[in-house]
Amino acid sequence: MAEPKTPWLYPYREDPQQTRLGQPVFRPFVPVSLAIEGASTPGLEGLIDTGADAILASDLLADELGLDLADNEGEELHAVGGRTVVARYKTVSLRLHHHDDSSARCEWEAPVGFVDGWHSFGLVLLGSVGFLDHFTVTASRFSQAVAVENRDGFDDRFGVVLA
Repeated sequence: MAEPKTPWLYPYREDPQQTRLGQPVFRPFVPVSLAIEGASTPGLEGLIDTGADAILASDLLADELGLDLADNEGEELHAVGGRTVVARYKTVSLRLHHHDDSSARCEWEAPVGFVDGWHSFGLVLLGSVGFLDHFTVTASRFSQAVAVENRDGFDDRFGVVLA
């Protein structure tokens, strides 16, 4: 399947679970799905979070994919939303879907930490390891948009900062 030329642009979208001083909150949500061995989730809301260490997702998605989280690749504690959660990791395929073209997507494998009892609107939190290390992401609160492009995009624009 052909991928449109990057960067892929996504408008910020309203978070239906949050308001700030009575006003809507807009966040960098992108359409994602998870897959493994022929099973896949429907389209999900992925929240790009530069402060998150990893990709985290609801345990409901592990159930949907038929994953046995008792047989995991490791467990870690994470601070999320003012509380500490335990994430059990499994490597799965992630799919980033283009916002204008439902058939276009980027796919890669990454460890995902599945969290018991985490049933938020943004079922997938896209953090440093597994997402931000695969793409260059440029976010503009002013423009209410986020651009996702190949991971060499930063170095192409600014040169190699760290050798």
